[in-house]
Amino acid sequence: MIKPLKHIADLSVEQFMREHWHKKPKLFRQAFPDFEPLCDFDTIAEMASDEDIESRLIQHGKTGWTLEHGPFEELPPMNKKAWTVLVQGIDHHLPEAYDLLQLFRFIPDARLDDVMLSLASDGGGVGPHYDSYDVFLLQMHGKRRWRIGPLQDKQIEEGVPLKILKNFKPTEEFVLEPGDMLYLPPNYGHDGTAVDVCSTLSIGFRAPTQAEVLSGILRDLADQIDKDPEMTNCLFSDPGRSVQKNPAEIPDDLLNFGLNSLARFGAESHQIQCSMGALLTEPKSHVYFVNNTEDQEIHEIISVLGERGIALSMKTKMLFKEQTFFINGEIVNPKASLTVKQLQMLANQREMEPSDAAEALKNPEFQYFLIGFAKAGWVETLM
Repeated sequence: MIKPLKHIADLSVEQFMREHWHKKPKLFRQAFPDFEPLCDFDTIAEMASDEDIESRLIQHGKTGWTLEHGPFEELPPMNKKAWTVLVQGIDHHLPEAYDLLQLFRFIPDARLDDVMLSLASDGGGVGPHYDSYDVFLLQMHGKRRWRIGPLQDKQIEEGVPLKILKNFKPTEEFVLEPGDMLYLPPNYGHDGTAVDVCSTLSIGFRAPTQAEVLSGILRDLADQIDKDPEMTNCLFSDPGRSVQKNPAEIPDDLLNFGLNSLARFGAESHQIQCSMGALLTEPKSHVYFVNNTEDQEIHEIISVLGERGIALSMKTKMLFKEQTFFINGEIVNPKASLTVKQLQMLANQREMEPSDAAEALKNPEFQYFLIGFAKAGWVETLM
């Protein structure tokens, strides 16, 4: 199991979280000394050609900016200047990127998003912009020049297919080499330009909006209302109504019926917890899982997982709060305290060694859940 970082360069993660996280930028020279690239250029091109992986090609020339969405059968030649290909969510497809993401689990999994890869020719970039989330920018190949500065003007260039800042004024400039890493908090202006051919890894963090959270809660409440016989059978009634003078005017008692219904059906904390857990683990639209157990009997699935160990799929998101678990948008409520402990171990470690897996699978309830996870493609063997 890969353990989270305790230090980034010479700074402890506790000090980083206290002084920099969500507050101010931090440049880490040789955050990863002797850093080995996660992959070569051919692998990047191969991922950009995969229809199951989100990719974008950005070019800047005399006619301005252009944006194309992948997959791409072929990328521009390296000797052509000022192009960039962005490959999203490579941690779902590249084990080395998945392992890199595990190093940043000193931040809650609920905030981890993905690893994006940027390959650029000389002069390539996406223009000055800002992100609404925290990000670590780790140099993988070559050099990239970063100009950064606090965001003072959010005006965006018009008629451009990218959100490029119109009046960006950088206050600092750095050239990053392999192993160097730059942290940027949300809403901090930055502009990265390739110095010759280079590649950069972006470790991004999710920050759900209030609209996302509230929409999820209200959607789940609506589902619950439809299943509540008291709510569905309770009709408005108005005995003793007086003669209506203005027929088109909505009567106050009918409006109050709506207000009183809403007041009676307030969401409880557990309902909100379940809605948020499902929202935070729901797979993105382009993520899908493959069932590799179709030809296996249940006893075979259990035997293989027990012998080889259990690992969550690289695409799986699994969180928990108290005794409720959330996995890929679904909610799991174990009854036994032993099962809770075992599922917490799996969620926290994202894997179980064969000895731990074999012992856990002796528990019928844990076994029941794991069979379901395996059939859904959410877990796989560790070895």
